[in-house]
Amino acid sequence: MIKNRLIILTGVMILILMAQPVSAKEKRYPRARVTAPFLEIHTGPGRHYPVFYIAEKNEEVFLMKKRTDWFKVRLFSGQEGWVHYKEIDKTIQASGYQKSWSERFYDNYIDGRLQAGWAWGVFDEDSAIYVRAAYRFTEGLSAETSLGFASGDFRDTNLYLAGLVITPWRSRWFSINGTIGGGLLDTRPDDILINVKNENFKAAYAGVGFSAPLKRRLALRGDFRNYTLFISPKRNREVREYSLGVIFGF
Repeated sequence: MIKNRLIILTGVMILILMAQPVSAKEKRYPRARVTAPFLEIHTGPGRHYPVFYIAEKNEEVFLMKKRTDWFKVRLFSGQEGWVHYKEIDKTIQASGYQKSWSERFYDNYIDGRLQAGWAWGVFDEDSAIYVRAAYRFTEGLSAETSLGFASGDFRDTNLYLAGLVITPWRSRWFSINGTIGGGLLDTRPDDILINVKNENFKAAYAGVGFSAPLKRRLALRGDFRNYTLFISPKRNREVREYSLGVIFGF
C-alpha cells in the first residue's frame, strides 16, 4: 500500500517538475493579443516557409525571440512559429512591449524612412561630389544632411550642410522637390597661392529639384541650389550649384 502511494507521489512530482520549466518560460515571455484581423504564422523565419496556422484577432501569443525581421511566437496550444516583423508590429506595441533603440532604428529602415545617396555636380564652377543621408518624416518632408567636396584650379572646398527637402508634388514617375538649409564651407587654397589662408564661411541655400524612380527604393535626383555665403558682416556672395545623383530608400 505504501509502495503504491510512493509510486503515485513520485509520478505526480515528475509531472510537476516537467511542467514547471514550460510554465516559467511562458511567464518570462511577453504576451501579446493579436490586433490585426489575422496573423499568418510560418514554420520558419522567411516568406518561403509555409503558413501552418492563422491566428485570429484577439487571440493571444507569446513573443519568444526576434531574428532579423521575424519574431518567433508560441501559441497557447504549445506550437511555435514565426511571424514577419511588420505584420506583428501593432500587436507587440499594443501589448506594451518596449522596443530597444536598435529595433526603433530598424522600424525606420524597413519603412523606407532612411535614405542615402551620392551626387556629382558643379559648385561655383568647380567639380563637386556629394554624399547625402536623409530621414523622411512624411511623404512630403525629409531632413537631410550632406557632405560635399568641390575641387577647382586654385582651391578645394568642403561643404557641411543640413536642411529640409520638401516635396509639394509627386506622381508615379516624377516628383518636384524644394530644398532649404545651411551649413559651413571650408575653403583651402592651392599650394601655389602665396599668403592666402584657409577660410570658413557660414552659408544658407534654397533650391528646387526633381526625383524620378528607377526601381524599387532607388531614384534619380537632380538639384539646383543658390547659396548665400556670409563672408563678412557687410559682404555676401552668391554661388550656384547643380548636381545629379541617386538616392536609396532603405
